[in-house]
Amino acid sequence: MQQEIDQYEKLFQVLDRVVILSKQQQENVRKFFKYREFSKDYQLLKQGEISNYLYFLVKGVVRQFYCVEDKEITSRFAFEDDFIYSPHSFILRKPSKESIKSVSNCQFFVTTYEGLQYLYDNDPAWNKIGRLLIEHYYIELAEWAFLMKTQTAFERYEDLVQRHPDILDRVKLGHLASYLGITQETLSRIRARYRNQQRRRHLAQEI
Repeated sequence: MQQEIDQYEKLFQVLDRVVILSKQQQENVRKFFKYREFSKDYQLLKQGEISNYLYFLVKGVVRQFYCVEDKEITSRFAFEDDFIYSPHSFILRKPSKESIKSVSNCQFFVTTYEGLQYLYDNDPAWNKIGRLLIEHYYIELAEWAFLMKTQTAFERYEDLVQRHPDILDRVKLGHLASYLGITQETLSRIRARYRNQQRRRHLAQEI
């Protein structure tokens, strides 16, 4: 129970970056966001289902992906403090075009579509939170789509590792390769090149 209380404080800190919540607003968060733990490979959403839940990731890694001719294509990795859902499905109430699965054992706060609508209808602060949540999600996707068109595979890998230094310890290489838009063999060559580059930089600093 104490762990759950402490984790709520983490959720409040993230929400406070948008709107400073009053005590009553914090109580509403406690009422509508419930603490949950799911094991590795837990299916949060299956392609074709309607996205009914909004997840706040307290601890762990989550993968979003879609299938093309039985091949899984990773579209997003989510890490601590990220919100997770399928916006198109969640907002329009249409079947999802992607699946969502936990990559590791995960801790979440979860609310339903109905719970979020209640907060929108009864607390103006949540209209701002919801708007920024959608904006952040689509800006993240737009930025990655831009990098896929303008950067080399090595540059994309370098950028990702700099932002998430432990990603290689947390996700499968096959999933990472599909996210980068390359084969696993190409990823192996890029990793070797990156390691060599890092070694040369360290040696140069020691001279």
